[in-house]
Amino acid sequence: MLHYIITISFGIIASISGVITFYALKRINNYEAIILNISNTIENIKHQLKLIDDKGHFEADDEVGFFFDGIKQLSNQLEELFETEVEDGDKEKKKKEEQDIFRHTRT
Repeated sequence: MLHYIITISFGIIASISGVITFYALKRINNYEAIILNISNTIENIKHQLKLIDDKGHFEADDEVGFFFDGIKQLSNQLEELFETEVEDGDKEKKKKEEQDIFRHTRT
């Protein structure tokens, strides 16, 4: 009799744990999709900013340059927030390339 009670109890606990795990994973996948969507949007914005100010005309203007620099800083902060994990060598190389591009647009 005790054996049946313990078996049924463990069965109920396992079923409840399985359902909780299923819904937790479902929620995590939804959040991951949202974060990836935001990350892709940030990358698109950053790419379009580079295309818009390819020659540095917007940054050179006093009033427009102030807002353009603010937008670039905000874009960089958001990119750092949603940065994907890559090997350290690739990460440093990518940052260096972006800094070189940024320097060339300012001159």
